[in-house]
Amino acid sequence: MTQQPTASEKNSLVEDLSTLTGRAFKELDATKTELQEKEKLLNQLASESMEKIKDLSKINHDLQDKVGFLLDLSASMNKKNDELVKSNRELEQQKFHYNKMTTELKEKLDKVLSKEKELSMQRDFLAKQVDEKTQDLIKAAKFTVIGELAARLAHDLRNPLSIIKNTMDIMRVKPNMRVEERLQHFTRFDRAVQRMAHQIDDVLNFVKRSDLILQATSVLATLDSSIAGVMVPPDVNISKPNLDTQVNCDSRKLEAVFSNLIINAIQAMDERGEIKIRMIDLSSSVQLEFEDTGPGIPTDILPKIFDPLFTTKQTGTGLGLSICKSIVEQHGGTISVRSKPTIFTIRLPKNISPKYEMSSPYTT
Repeated sequence: MTQQPTASEKNSLVEDLSTLTGRAFKELDATKTELQEKEKLLNQLASESMEKIKDLSKINHDLQDKVGFLLDLSASMNKKNDELVKSNRELEQQKFHYNKMTTELKEKLDKVLSKEKELSMQRDFLAKQVDEKTQDLIKAAKFTVIGELAARLAHDLRNPLSIIKNTMDIMRVKPNMRVEERLQHFTRFDRAVQRMAHQIDDVLNFVKRSDLILQATSVLATLDSSIAGVMVPPDVNISKPNLDTQVNCDSRKLEAVFSNLIINAIQAMDERGEIKIRMIDLSSSVQLEFEDTGPGIPTDILPKIFDPLFTTKQTGTGLGLSICKSIVEQHGGTISVRSKPTIFTIRLPKNISPKYEMSSPYTT
């Protein structure tokens, strides 16, 4: 028969079970606490993992966008590369074409240079021939002008010589003529001689120009001397300027200029009218104006008025105004004319230096 445990054994067993149970509860509490901490850690890890997954997802999305951009860029670069290849082929073709053109241009340039050298030689030869022909023409022109001057001078001198001869014949036929009539004939003599002298002086002054003899001269005194040397008709009135000034000039030549302008004005007015001479002091220069009450100069004649041998008169050499222009320019001044009314304007510097003396183009 089985022996029953005793009471003390039962108590000891209960105590052991209680101890084991308490230890088991403690271990379970510790395990529970440990599990709770692990759960928190797992939740934290899960949370961090989700954040990282989100970040990785975003990075992946960005990488996909960049990969797409790079793919597009690669496609574009491939297209550009194809275009560059095409352009390079075209450039090679153009280079070949330009090289060909350069070669052709060089050949043509060599031909042009050769032709230019040939033309230069021909030009030099022609220039030499032109120069020789020009000299021949100048000589021929000189002889022509000399012949024309001689013919005009002979024609113009014939009239006053005829007047002198006729007057001499009349005075010879009438030795006892009245004093008044004799004075009229002497006046005709004087006019004829003055006219001949004026024409001869024109030709000499034109053909041979002399150097200037400069000295300080009163302009008004030169005007007075010019007027005194001209036979002024009784129906011609000459008004002179009130003021005066001095210029460094050749008074003899300047007097010839003034006399010529006054004589021309008298002839233009048919010896009836007024000549106004004005003077304007311009500090470093002086301006003189000769105005007449004649009919004026036609517009088509004005540009030729100072040309040598040009004249509208039946008598005269056509050298007077050309000589006037030459003398004024020799003094470093200017002379011009306008119409209507006819006004000749001379401007002279007060302190002049004579310009380079040029010989007449018609001298030999």
